[in-house]
Parts: sequence; structure tokens; C-alpha cells
Amino acid sequence: MALKLDYYGQNDGTTVPDVSLTGDPGTDQAVLTAAGFLGGRIMCIVTLAQNQPQVAGSPVIAPCDADLTDSTYNSGIPYATLLNGPGEFAGAIGPAGSRKAPVVRALWRGNVNNEAYDANANFLQGGYVYCGGHTNSNVGKYTSSALKGSASPAVGICFHVPSASEPWLGVASLL
Repeated sequence: MALKLDYYGQNDGTTVPDVSLTGDPGTDQAVLTAAGFLGGRIMCIVTLAQNQPQVAGSPVIAPCDADLTDSTYNSGIPYATLLNGPGEFAGAIGPAGSRKAPVVRALWRGNVNNEAYDANANFLQGGYVYCGGHTNSNVGKYTSSALKGSASPAVGICFHVPSASEPWLGVASLL
């Protein structure tokens, strides 16, 4: 599991991924992975969905690119953290699951693995963590202030710095 939570904040399972799903598990899992829908990644609400029709009451999401400020597609504003990736659990995104992208919001505390944090970042225990962007090739990942997206606010506080023996990032979310 890419995101291990100690405390659930507000769990929102009504969001829809901004990718086209075919119904074939092998194809859909590869498409979701390539699009960055990996557990623990930071998501934003897509203001004009490219690959999904707007579903009433279901926000369409994509990995957050905090370098973007273009309101016609991606606001670049961090919204929530993706709970799990394609095919990870029975409720996973994709044809074997709900086709929804469950996210967590509202001050959660948990661990994210290397799929969701920038390995090039210099994290400091007790320091803020931010959302990355396309400039530093870390879209949707937790990162340090030096590598954050230009429009990223602080999205969390680091309580554990990744190490060789414990390769996970501890985040107390501010989303």
C-alpha cells in the first residue's frame, strides 16, 4: 500500500480519475499508472476534464501540477491525497473496482512510499512539505521547498525523513 494512514480525516470516494477506462484490467492499470494515479500522490480537481465527462456530484481529479495556474484544465491547487492506486484493493480505481478514485482530506497523518515523494528532496523533520510540479519532474509528489511547484502552498509537515532502513516519508497533512 502506497499510503499508510494512522488517522483518517475525511475520506472522499466520489472523485473520478481524468483518464479513459476501457474495462480491461491490464490496459486500465497501465493507463492509470502512466497517468500518475499512484497511492499517496497529491491530486487536484480538474476544472475542465479532458478524458471523463463531468459527473454530477463527482469531482474529476488528476495528479496535481503545482507549476500550473491555467484554470481551463488544471488549477494546480492541491485538493487531496489518493488513497490507493490501480488494482491495489477491491475498491481500487479501474474495472475490478469502483472506477472512482478514493482520496483522503482533512488533516490526516500517515506514511507515503517512494511512489509519492520526491527522492531528490531534502526533507527536514518538523519542516513543511509541498506539492511538486512539471518543472522539477515531481508532479503530484511530496517535496521540499527548494523543489516545490511555483504555486504550491505547504501541504503538510514532515514527521519522518526517509532513510535506507525506513524508506517512507511521514506526513501530517494540511490538506
